[in-house]
Amino acid sequence: MAEKSFYKSPSVFEMYGLDFVIDEETNIWFIECNPSPQMVGTSERKTNFLVQMIKDLFEVQFAYLRSRIKRVNNFVHAFEQRIKNGEKLNYSLLKHQFNNQININRLEPEFQISPENSFVLIMDKNIQGSSAYFNNLSHECI
Repeated sequence: MAEKSFYKSPSVFEMYGLDFVIDEETNIWFIECNPSPQMVGTSERKTNFLVQMIKDLFEVQFAYLRSRIKRVNNFVHAFEQRIKNGEKLNYSLLKHQFNNQININRLEPEFQISPENSFVLIMDKNIQGSSAYFNNLSHECI
């Protein structure tokens, strides 16, 4: 519901702490959402969970960063080669290509996240319509 007010850039993210409760009839109730939640290990179990969560987060961040750097590097090398070849460049088209194909959140195959990681992709802005939510939301919710 608040997505329209979020700053959108493929180079930033924010972590939220979501609290839910499940009642005796297995209904799930949303309790609260905390932006930038306090991450303090109040028990050994919570400390272990937080350490693993941060490790998983760094793996995800670096996978996306390395993927983007690979695409940017390839783009720059191709751009350089086209200049050396004396090609006339369409800068508007290059800008569109860079913004919509290069500088996006997409993992390259060699930088896939390990299966042990707890990360689960629930939305992909590179996909249009309800498919972006892997068909987990009805069309009315989008």
